Amino acid sequence: MEKTYSNGDWLVRVSNGVAEVIINRPPLNLITLEMRRDLGRIINELEQDSNVRVVIFEGSGDKAFSAGGDVTEFLNTTPSELIDWGKMIEAVENLSKPTIALLRGYVLGAGTELALACDIRIGTPDVEIGLPEIRLGMVPASGGLTRIVKALGPLRARYYLLLGRRIKAEEAIQLGLIHEIVDQAKAHDRVMEIAKDLMSLSPLAIKALKEAIRLIQDSPMEVGFDLERKAFALLRYSQDFQEGIRAFKERRQPRFQGL
Repeated sequence: MEKTYSNGDWLVRVSNGVAEVIINRPPLNLITLEMRRDLGRIINELEQDSNVRVVIFEGSGDKAFSAGGDVTEFLNTTPSELIDWGKMIEAVENLSKPTIALLRGYVLGAGTELALACDIRIGTPDVEIGLPEIRLGMVPASGGLTRIVKALGPLRARYYLLLGRRIKAEEAIQLGLIHEIVDQAKAHDRVMEIAKDLMSLSPLAIKALKEAIRLIQDSPMEVGFDLERKAFALLRYSQDFQEGIRAFKERRQPRFQGL
């Protein structure tokens, strides 16, 4: 079943278990406050849709995934809006389904924050990623500051944050901000290949793994050990767990049902 619908400046395309969420404001795909609210609603719908197994985020056109927020509206925001500023990014990271970001061209500010909230990031050679907010007299405020510090460590993060430095594709992959660099013409096919691979896995195990990673990343070692053992123990009684063992013994591909 295939369906395509528009939600404000977002275009959502669902086909064969994959949802593509497209920032549809070319050429720079700037993200407005209203788009943040719309994205929250989209994420909630995709979370509840049992037919969706993988979610892909991308930008319309080839110039930018997103060059950031629409700065023209920053001075008109209220304190309550600023408090809710980054919640849509949290919703992306908290999706129980695996997420992939297909990055092209400029990936700046809010674009970087959205990309870093995704599980897997595939970029083209022309990618420039970064958080340049300091050059506008501000700081990242939708989770990007925290995610960069945690991803790079405070010593390296200071360099990129204080200078508002843009990071090109090869450097980004060395820093772990991008996982693969793929030629422009092949990037979408590669993302769909990864999505297909993810869909062949147990949705129960993926959900448990994502939650475990989220909890373990800031936990002491002993807490992490306890969390992973309990996740394993809970999965032990699922049909998917049993199917995985049977398929391994029978030397065939497992057929996971999410049960």
